[in-house]
Amino acid sequence: MRETPDGTGGFIMTDPEFLESLLRYQDGALSPVEVETFERALRDDPERRRRFAELQLRSMALHDHFRQEAFRMPEQATPSTRQPWRPRPALAAAAGLVIGLFGASVVWAISTPERIATASRVAGLVGGGFEGGSTGAIDAGFPKTTGRWSGDDATLVDLDGAPEGGRALQFVRLGADEAVPGGRAISCDVFQLIDLRSLRPAAEGEGDAMLELSASFRDGRAAGTRPSVSFMAQIFLFSGDPLSLHRAWPNNLGEALASGAAFVHTMGEAKPEWHRLGAKCLVPPGADFAVIQIAVRPNLRPAVLESLYADEIELTLTTRPDLPVRVVER
Repeated sequence: MRETPDGTGGFIMTDPEFLESLLRYQDGALSPVEVETFERALRDDPERRRRFAELQLRSMALHDHFRQEAFRMPEQATPSTRQPWRPRPALAAAAGLVIGLFGASVVWAISTPERIATASRVAGLVGGGFEGGSTGAIDAGFPKTTGRWSGDDATLVDLDGAPEGGRALQFVRLGADEAVPGGRAISCDVFQLIDLRSLRPAAEGEGDAMLELSASFRDGRAAGTRPSVSFMAQIFLFSGDPLSLHRAWPNNLGEALASGAAFVHTMGEAKPEWHRLGAKCLVPPGADFAVIQIAVRPNLRPAVLESLYADEIELTLTTRPDLPVRVVER
């Protein structure tokens, strides 16, 4: 965001910043100041209000799809596979609210399914511990192929205390987006494209599928160092061809089918520790690939990045079976 010409201290958002803020707004990841700036952008621009409404409607439709799937009629099960089970109170209350809207009641003929929630590492993520190959700078620019780290100025370094092996990613310099002419450097972003098509048999089975991006971050600066910085782990799901995304990034953030984000703010530490973040999102039908993003953003610019690290990047797919609920009209 850039300062207004009149020097009032207000801010004006560029389109890519608006799209990113829109997705972070949905995830509840904006600070109070960022919320105020985002709401001002909506008030001042009818086109942005339209895009906000479209994304909200898409999100509502997606949640509605999963709600309908959760309450669909189960297949007949044999007595040997059905055992009594009590619904959790919060879940029962939520189900009662949904069913109440349709004038029906629920018979909790619910059992513990044979399949419980299962989680597995996504093999498509390459080099999550940054241990393979030699040290040195990563590829520059938004990735043009799957399975490789690339982005702004960042380098692989040997680091004592790295949580996975002895190597970590060090954020070196803020970078601007290639597809935004005249864009400003506000963060140091590192990306990887992950092909999800091989996961569809698991993700499209009975129940919900959840992707979780986990990452560890460390602020190695002295305690109280200014400016504070925000470490970010973000995941975006898209349909289509992943190899064409770089041409317009980040202007195409509005095309994301789903997203998740997690943030931690630091200002140096007397005893630097690793902070573990987890960003989650449901996998909607048609999700072909994921963009995972790890980043650091100084909360006051210009700023020099120093002793800021990431490591132990993991992508996990968790599948949960549907609850077998029988709906009875009265």
